[in-house]
Amino acid sequence: MRIVLPVVLLSTLFVAAACSPGGDNDRMADIIHGLLLAAGTEGSESLESFVGELPPDLPAEPPLYPEASLVVSSRQPAPFDFEASPGADPAAAAQPVLYFIVLDTPDSRDDVFSFYESALDQDPWQVQGSFSTAELDTLQFFNVDDIDIAGAVSIAEEGGGDRTLVLISMQDAGAFLDEQPPFELKPSLPAPKEFPPDVPLYAGATVTGTAFFREPGSESFLLVFLTTDAQEDVIEFYREAFQGYGWTVQDTSSFGLEGQIDFRDASGDIQGDVLADRYPRSRDYTEVRIQVEVNPSRVPAGEATPDGEGPAAG
Repeated sequence: MRIVLPVVLLSTLFVAAACSPGGDNDRMADIIHGLLLAAGTEGSESLESFVGELPPDLPAEPPLYPEASLVVSSRQPAPFDFEASPGADPAAAAQPVLYFIVLDTPDSRDDVFSFYESALDQDPWQVQGSFSTAELDTLQFFNVDDIDIAGAVSIAEEGGGDRTLVLISMQDAGAFLDEQPPFELKPSLPAPKEFPPDVPLYAGATVTGTAFFREPGSESFLLVFLTTDAQEDVIEFYREAFQGYGWTVQDTSSFGLEGQIDFRDASGDIQGDVLADRYPRSRDYTEVRIQVEVNPSRVPAGEATPDGEGPAAG
């Protein structure tokens, strides 16, 4: 079993929240809640957030860093598993539950990581794996006493580096919510105002979530949309579009039936990925997530530079 919201995507959003200016916990709670909605997770319309407290009916309390401030927690349905229940109607089926807990502490990132490295290797928890980058440490874990319970802890420095944020994501595959209403497609949202024009919006797409973050010398975007076209058609569309600019495109799909490509230009001024997978709430749709990081001073592909020369296309 894997965490429903891919750990890499969730970690990316979490780092963006950690880099947001200001240390107000209510504001941070709003940011985290908004990120989860923007990520387009299954059951987003049923997402519940609880400021300053743990979610109710938590099946097992994961280790909480000593004396850390509990910023916000959330609870929502997890995606329906078509493969595990062939022929079932996801609109009428009970669904497991996904939990998120965000903590804040003045202690260092190294101290927090050491705590969780030890705490998650004590009964009933066991570390399943870990990975670290310059911005983030993540530990994946499961519950020895209940194999339906598994999760991940992500740790990042907040703002100027004088505080540390902790995100605990946990899924209980054995818990079930009440029957969910049939899926109803809502009106499309506008793309972020500064979304790169050379990353085209797929024809007929219905945008369900967006996010935008600005840091010195970098702007990051998330765009989530639904389409009735097949996953391979969406991936091929973006592959051809990016290769037409002369960008490098690489297949990186690693889970089930999903398709994913990474892309970047030669200078590294724009890079990101496109992930397409079946939408858990309805077989009629493909859900697509596009993450993009750009240098705000770059000239978009196909547009003329100040000296009148346009970028070369492949």
